[in-house]
Amino acid sequence: MSRLVIDVLPVAGTAAGAADLTGVPAELLRRWDRHGGVQEAALVTARDGGALVAAAFEAHRPLTAYRKIVDVWAADDAAGDLLVENVEERAWRDGAVAVKREFAARDGAWRRALERGYVEVPVPRWAGPVAGPHRAEERFGLVRWRDAAPRRAVPYMRQTTDFTCGPVALQMGLAALGLRGEPDRADEMRLWRTATTVGGCEPLGLALAAADEGAAPQVLLSTEEPILLELCRNDEERDLRAFLQSGFRAEAAARGLDVRTETFGLAALREALAGGAVALVLIDELGMHAESCPHWITVHGAAGDVFYANDPWTDADLGETYLDAADLPLPAATLDRLAWYGSPAYRGLVLLRPAVSPTASTGG
Repeated sequence: MSRLVIDVLPVAGTAAGAADLTGVPAELLRRWDRHGGVQEAALVTARDGGALVAAAFEAHRPLTAYRKIVDVWAADDAAGDLLVENVEERAWRDGAVAVKREFAARDGAWRRALERGYVEVPVPRWAGPVAGPHRAEERFGLVRWRDAAPRRAVPYMRQTTDFTCGPVALQMGLAALGLRGEPDRADEMRLWRTATTVGGCEPLGLALAAADEGAAPQVLLSTEEPILLELCRNDEERDLRAFLQSGFRAEAAARGLDVRTETFGLAALREALAGGAVALVLIDELGMHAESCPHWITVHGAAGDVFYANDPWTDADLGETYLDAADLPLPAATLDRLAWYGSPAYRGLVLLRPAVSPTASTGG
């Protein structure tokens, strides 16, 4: 094989608009052209004497520390592997800690990736939308970590509605603590009914639901005022949401839950994670996604300057899959930026730890 010419091209529109992709199957081009919003995408090509011999499409969320190879097309295996190496080298240079790869089949490329140090990411039971035009196609995933993988293996679930991020984040947190098994849609709905404030869930309702499931929750909320009122359409909805939150606060006090009016910092969060806790963190999606929306994620570990989270939401219409949201590496600066919502801004966190029984606490 003669010397290949490698090009890395940012993609703002269609992949074919970025380069001549003659020979690439139309099915792959359709998948590559689903990206959009705030996603960052790149097309990596290899040419031999001007003829295209391999192409790889990479897309990922901004502000994150991973890269995802959506597909690799190659007329020659060696050329395809060379493009993968190019993506990896640029990812490590840019500060990413993971390169993820999607596959349509466990084929030769899959086996060669395993030999390069990739490991399989199991397909979750609830991997994507359950209905509609963006139901997830059957795809398989691998990940290669620059350093070590996250300490915890936390099962992933993609929320099945637009408003149940909190219950799904809670389920993943409980699973991380060994208090339940794989998240499930029936429990997603059950927990939502328990913790909802008519629409989404706030920290106090989630904490009460967590306590019912055997966890010892600690709430850190930077205000004593009702939150998420920005989502309400009128005074009646604002009054109802505030009333429900006041009831949650009173019940939490009656049950002796640890609720603090406190603005948490990342140092305290890192310390809690190192001590075995799991955190449900309220964020503003703007930055990773194209719209501002309150959202719950499950932060289950930290290493160096990176926090690891399971994000219940994926932009399936833009080609995101469970690979984008499971063990999502978030630089500390990103998490610090995202973990504010509202006007004036407030911060909310629910730390989860296993409850200690009276007998265990006294050593009996």
